[in-house]
Amino acid sequence: MPDFLEIKCLAETEVKKLLTDIEARVADKIKEGLLTEREVREIEEMRLRPLPDIQDVQSVYDSHLFKKRSE
Repeated sequence: MPDFLEIKCLAETEVKKLLTDIEARVADKIKEGLLTEREVREIEEMRLRPLPDIQDVQSVYDSHLFKKRSE
């Protein structure tokens, strides 16, 4: 698996450890029959979309539960 993880706030050794742990977990899931090699390849080929900026979706986070009721 090529390196797919970049965490700038971690040291390179910590990132390598995370990658090793992830690869071990994926290998375990393949051995257990929970994933196939094809599914792993499909996941590897997926391109992640960036998360929207909080300012772009602010209305989603407005409090709808605690609005004052008009009496």
